[in-house]
This record gives sequence, structure tokens and C-alpha cells, in this order.
Amino acid sequence: MNKINGVYCAALTPINQDLSINKDLYLRHCQFLMKQGLDGLTLFGTNGEASSFSIDQKKETIKFLLENRIDPKILMPGSGSSSLEDAIEMTKFCAAIGTKAVLVLPPYYFKNVSDEGVITYYRNVIEACGNNNFHFLLYNIPQHSGVTINFNIIENLIKLYPNNIVGLKDSTGDMDNMLKTIKYFDDFAVFCGNGALALHTSRRGGAGAITGDANISAKLLSFIIHNFKREKEIKHFNQLQTLMENIRNVLSSHEQISLLKAYYSVADRIEDWNNVMPPLKRIENPSNNKQVIALLDLIRQIEKLVPSGF
Repeated sequence: MNKINGVYCAALTPINQDLSINKDLYLRHCQFLMKQGLDGLTLFGTNGEASSFSIDQKKETIKFLLENRIDPKILMPGSGSSSLEDAIEMTKFCAAIGTKAVLVLPPYYFKNVSDEGVITYYRNVIEACGNNNFHFLLYNIPQHSGVTINFNIIENLIKLYPNNIVGLKDSTGDMDNMLKTIKYFDDFAVFCGNGALALHTSRRGGAGAITGDANISAKLLSFIIHNFKREKEIKHFNQLQTLMENIRNVLSSHEQISLLKAYYSVADRIEDWNNVMPPLKRIENPSNNKQVIALLDLIRQIEKLVPSGF
């Protein structure tokens, strides 16, 4: 049994026109997501535009959520950074407030770095945190970071910190490698970063999903992952997975963050949802955007297919 499992949404970070974080809308979004059957939230990950905000902005926003009754035990914030000092500060903060874990991206500026260098980075963060019981998830997203979290890195870190290194978020989309990682490492939680692939990895012992597509598919994905072991008993279970794949296909047709925000600006009728941090570019006139229209139609189908009361 994995030490940590379930479905976590890599939550969007709503911002104001002046590019400050819209804390009230963020709180509302987090509250909404947690009513959809999720196990928790990843704040300030890739879909949360983490690299576009300062440490102080992130900490102040998380404190605001906690002050408004968001339980820290459902949170797995992103704490990785190219700045070692920032990564340590953010990780210490998360440990101090009692989050479930942290998701730690490797440094993402220098390319072709050695395994030893990546391991040294993680060692500094973990040891500076100084908490033998605090949980860390490694974040494998080389298409953005330029760094692959390979078997050698995982194996060395587990040996050094068996109580701390409990899992990995794999956003590569490489199904074969995810399944090999699940098989090779016992009691190591491998989370899929792609909602459409999460069922396949979960069937083979994966821990579940940490994904941005759950911003709009949380109810659907949560039902699939929490009920796949009894899928033969559930009417139209295959249709649920097909719907999940269709949602992901639309999201993959455009830069995902701006598309998700454009969707919410229409679905919630809140124009500020459509604000993104540079260098991302907002979708103009989202109500007439074909991808937004497609998503609105797909999300309406969730209520028809997911059993009531879930």
C-alpha cells in the first residue's frame, strides 16, 4: 500500500489585472474543487504558474487559505526552485504548517546536469528541512525542467531518506517508464500527471493522479480512480474513461493554463479568471473559442455519467 495516494488537483492560481493573486477567487476555487471528491490539492505547481510568483506571494496566499479553513493536511504545495534557498524556505514553511507533503521540482536552468548534482540538490533541501517524517514527492517533468528524474536518482534518495522520499509525480506521458517505476520500487507512490493515463497506471499499482486537468474534471477523475477496482459493477464505466480522454485531448490542443482559465471565465462568468502571468498569453473572446466551447460541452456530460451522490 502506498504511503500516499488518491487524486489531487494541480490547482490554477487566479490573478487580478494588476498580476497580484486573487486570493478570494483562489479560496472559492479550492473550496469548489474539494467538493468534487478529490483527496487534496497541489498548490503552486506547473498549472499554478508557480515559477511566476515569489516565495512571499506563495506563503501569504497559503496562509490566507488556512485562515479560511482550508485544511493543510489536504495540501501538497510545489516547493522546488532553481534557487536552493527558495526551495528550502518554501519546504520549511510547508513542513511547519503541516501540509501532507511537498512536490519538489529539480532545478530547471542548467541543462545536462549530472545525477549527482540533482541528488545533492534534493539532499540539501531535505536535510535543511530537518524533519524525518515529512513527505517529499519528486517531480519528473523534463519537458519543462530539462532534468529527468531517473531510476538512479530515485534509488539513491530512497536509500538516504526512506521516511521522506515517498513518491513521484510523472508528467512525462511515458506510460512504459511509469509502469517500470511502479514495478521496480516497492511502496513508492507513482502519481500520473495526465488524467487520461491515470486509470491505466492505477490498475498496475500506481498511486493515482496529480493533474491540472482535474481543475475541470475533478469529479469524473476522482470517481474513476476511486472506483476502478469495481468497474465491472459500474454501468458505462468505459464511457467515463472515454470522456476523460476526450477532455484531455482538448486540453492538449492548446497551452493548457490559458485554456483552463478561459474556460472558467466563461463557466463562472468572471472575467478576471482569464488573466494569466506573462509570458503566457490569454485567450481573447473565450466565449467564442472552439476549445472552450468543446470543454463546456464535455464538462456538462460529467453530471450525466457520474452517479449521483458521489
